[in-house]
Amino acid sequence: MDYDLVIALAKKSNQSLEVCRALRKHLNGQADFSLADVPTLQLLASLQARYNQYDPEYNLIQTLIAMCRPS
Repeated sequence: MDYDLVIALAKKSNQSLEVCRALRKHLNGQADFSLADVPTLQLLASLQARYNQYDPEYNLIQTLIAMCRPS
């Protein structure tokens, strides 16, 4: 296994689950990228990075991020 892949996998909380999901996708021919696989907070943070902190969109996304975080 490539070193960078090992490092990325080590950051996951459940490595076995990540490996099983990846293998299932590969074996089922579903190796294509899907936004459905990206965590919501990561999507929101990426979207927020497109805006200046003074833009209304930035503030709206900040509110959504706060609503998505566990209490």
